[in-house]
Amino acid sequence: MHEIDQEPDSWFASAGRVSHEVLQQETTKVANSKLISALLNAMPDFLLVLNEKRQIVAVNQRLLMTFGVADPESLLGLRPGEAVGCTHAHEGPDGCGTAKHCAVCGAVLAIMACQNSGLPQQGECQLMLDKDGCTALDLDVLATPVTIEGELFTVLALRDISSEKRRYVMERVFFHDILNSAGGIRGLAALLQEGTTPAAEDEYKGWMVNLADNLIEEINHQRRLLDAERGAYQPNFETVDLSELLHDVRRLYEHHERVPDRKLELELPVGYTLVTDRPLLRRIVGNMVLNALEASNRGDTVTIRAYCSNGLVQILVTNPGEMSVDVQLQLFKRSFSTKEKKGRGLGTYSMKLFGERYLGGKVDFRCSDGMTTFFIELPLTPST
Repeated sequence: MHEIDQEPDSWFASAGRVSHEVLQQETTKVANSKLISALLNAMPDFLLVLNEKRQIVAVNQRLLMTFGVADPESLLGLRPGEAVGCTHAHEGPDGCGTAKHCAVCGAVLAIMACQNSGLPQQGECQLMLDKDGCTALDLDVLATPVTIEGELFTVLALRDISSEKRRYVMERVFFHDILNSAGGIRGLAALLQEGTTPAAEDEYKGWMVNLADNLIEEINHQRRLLDAERGAYQPNFETVDLSELLHDVRRLYEHHERVPDRKLELELPVGYTLVTDRPLLRRIVGNMVLNALEASNRGDTVTIRAYCSNGLVQILVTNPGEMSVDVQLQLFKRSFSTKEKKGRGLGTYSMKLFGERYLGGKVDFRCSDGMTTFFIELPLTPST
């Protein structure tokens, strides 16, 4: 099993770039092509023309305006991820295309397949932008070969499908959870209507209140997520008892119907409080726990641990098993899910979005020695 921490020289695409003189010659060739010039001006999508080293030799105005680039020449010689601000673009030995995350990038895959086959190639690209590492961009990618004055170039068309993906994923998750809660309430209401013993009636009413609370919380969370992506969410900081919060999460999931016969253990310090947004932190830890339980087998033990030191609290959730490298590389992307058939998604993305952008912490994971651990690290008191 490869670990995500490994640093090979290049994970995927070839390195190397053309000289400045050659780049200028290629740029001139493309600029002199009436067909390419007309195409650049006519297309409503982001359009880039790339040389054999995947370097930009031309872009259209739509891309410049969207990404706030005043000088188009500043993009010449860059690769697509470097131009649009992919958070992983500078992690590899030769920039975009050579980092470990590039091995699962739909844009790199399409470009390389196009160059190797000489045929148009289509795919999807899920980017995290480097402005904060939490801003997501979903793109439909089309790479098409074109020959100009005897030299082969690649026309890369990028269509922003972020709104479509956001709506699809959120509706899938939202309706899945809403229908679960609503179905439970409907079933209990039917039992009460049929008549039952006083003791059972009191029990059913208690379950209905819990299901209704879950329904309201799910609606509120989807509202928070929409606000967060627009940058409009305002966290409500309060003093939170760490032990109480984690015990609450444990009670919620230790007998969860979706993950029966798992053990959920809790190890934590006593008497610590932190200032944070309680619903957000509870949701983040809850997502970590549910993901860990779903990744485990019957009889497995999932452990929640917490440590406090040097003004920081770290909450960790560990389960048996390791994720494959390709899953690790895509975990925090908004549209990525390992559980498509279950109608799930957004969990790890929302954990990182809320935990880092709004709670001022760090959300990450590690896989080693047959175990997977997700964690969030937070200041005991947020900086102002």
